[in-house]
Amino acid sequence: MSEDKESEVKREGVDFSKRAFIKTALIGGIAVASGAVIAKKIASNIPNTGLTKASVSDELQQDRVMKDKEFVVMSKEEKDRMVKMFVSEYSYKA
Repeated sequence: MSEDKESEVKREGVDFSKRAFIKTALIGGIAVASGAVIAKKIASNIPNTGLTKASVSDELQQDRVMKDKEFVVMSKEEKDRMVKMFVSEYSYKA
């Protein structure tokens, strides 16, 4: 009779006992919980790239200012003058 129960519990090499079921369920629960914790940590480390109301307001204000501006190409002389000004006013502070 005990052989019948044992063969009933282990059919075709698979253990159908309560202990094996609980062990498998517990391991699965731990795996799901740890996966959720890891996902939460990864999600909390991602910076919020969405624009807030303040940054949207700043962006709109900058757009209004830049809308009236126009792009003017600098001449070679203007570039040279600007480079000389930067070089002459540069002071190295170590």
